[in-house]
Amino acid sequence: PRDDRAAMIFVALLVLILLLPFVGKAFHIDDPLFIWVAQHIQMNPGNPYGFPVNWYGTDMPVSAVNKNPPLVSYYIALAASVLGWSEPALHLAFLLPALAVALGMYLVARRFCERPLLATLAGLLTPVFFVTSLTVMSDMLMLAFWVFAVYFWIQGMDTRKQGTLALAGLLIGVAALTKYFAIMLIPLLGSYSIVKERRVGWSLLYLLVPIALLAWYQWTTHQLYGRGLLLDAATYATDTRSRFDQGLIPKLYIGLAFTGGCIASALFFARQLWSSTALVLGALVAGLSAVVIASFPTLGAVPLAGTTHWLLALQIGIWGTVGVSLLVLVALDLYRQRDADSLFLFLWMIGTFVFAGFINWTTNGRSILPMIVPAGILIARLLERRVASRRPGRLPATLMPLAAAAALSLAVTWADVRFAESGRAGARMIHEKYAASADTVWFQGHWGFQYYMQQLGAKAVDVKNLRFAPRDIVAVPTTNTNVYGMGPQWIALEVVDVPMYGWLATMNPGVGAGFYADVFGPLPFAVGSIPMERFKIFSTSPLRAN
Repeated sequence: PRDDRAAMIFVALLVLILLLPFVGKAFHIDDPLFIWVAQHIQMNPGNPYGFPVNWYGTDMPVSAVNKNPPLVSYYIALAASVLGWSEPALHLAFLLPALAVALGMYLVARRFCERPLLATLAGLLTPVFFVTSLTVMSDMLMLAFWVFAVYFWIQGMDTRKQGTLALAGLLIGVAALTKYFAIMLIPLLGSYSIVKERRVGWSLLYLLVPIALLAWYQWTTHQLYGRGLLLDAATYATDTRSRFDQGLIPKLYIGLAFTGGCIASALFFARQLWSSTALVLGALVAGLSAVVIASFPTLGAVPLAGTTHWLLALQIGIWGTVGVSLLVLVALDLYRQRDADSLFLFLWMIGTFVFAGFINWTTNGRSILPMIVPAGILIARLLERRVASRRPGRLPATLMPLAAAAALSLAVTWADVRFAESGRAGARMIHEKYAASADTVWFQGHWGFQYYMQQLGAKAVDVKNLRFAPRDIVAVPTTNTNVYGMGPQWIALEVVDVPMYGWLATMNPGVGAGFYADVFGPLPFAVGSIPMERFKIFSTSPLRAN
């Protein structure tokens, strides 16, 4: 229909307008792992993980480090063969999956509610969609395949077209080979079909397609690397989670806070979604939670920042309550509707929440991302019952909540862009100061900092093979991963500071922000006084910078 085409064009243009200003963002967090695999694929496409990488302080096979299937790296390799390897080129390539998610969300929402545009915008105008769209990791591409797998499966169920169901089954497999979490689609769509048809129907046979693809992948990777990477990733998640176990209650509340913060649009619609009594109760829960959290020095294994203790506790209380409201929303929808559609949305939301909070090795925004689709649909479904879309003589009632959600999402995105830039800027500053005077520039730390240091000729420290000359230096970032202490023989030369210019952070333990891993903080983003990013420079001799 013409209205649907106009709505989808509007959504696509909005996504481009909001995200295009950020395509120069530095590569960040795990981006380099996916890029290095893509570069190797261009040389040896049949063996994507056949090279070593220093990510945990020593050289290891990349198959033991990158616990993601390789399809996204094949996409990067293809895009780079056309556009090149620069940051704008690859981020532009990843706007295509973001656009596909936006359009697929609209198509899915059209099946579940009467206001698909509202549902799509409520899901898209969220911090987790904005931030994840500007990575070159696997999450957005997986979700693109995911939403179209859902769309075609439901279409196939409604029309009884076997070709459509077969396409959906293929998309499920492709999604799972982009990120393993998409395996969840097999029980999710299987249960939907059983409840919808009230029997075990022939349509379930098409779920054998992704199962066959995953079995082939497990066998192929076992032949290449001596172990099947599908089951290896599951073992890694279990073993790593046990090392970072924080206890049931802290993990529950961190999961709720991440859910609420990542899907922050639910907060701005609260006045329209809930009664006055429910709003007062929510405020009391948030306030009481903040008081209780502020009385403890840690939330599980996550330390709460000292100078911003109360501010952080208040933010955890607010976003945790928003997270609770989203789970209550889906439970109420199931209670009221009691049909296959409401059960499907419930299982989608709860399944993702359980994985992100309790099964994955760490709670992070990337794991929350698949929830934006059912969350947006649920917001629209409840608003259909509570308010009209337009009040006489006034702007649409949804305009202000959506504008507020967009503003917060842009602010969080800018904070993440600034943090990503600190790794690139720090690497350049260190290179300019020491490349000429030091025999070798070494570094600890990984993420984007490693990517740019290696581009400039520096070498990653191998803790199992320490070989330093007297005129070598080692650069050590303060906010990074897998950083080890320096021995007493090292002389601290200076600290290179990169200003952050802001009041919001996505990864900073000083304010409690840990978008990419909750071991850095119990919130996906946090307000506070953001300190400079610091890079400490060490040498075994009193070497001078240029």
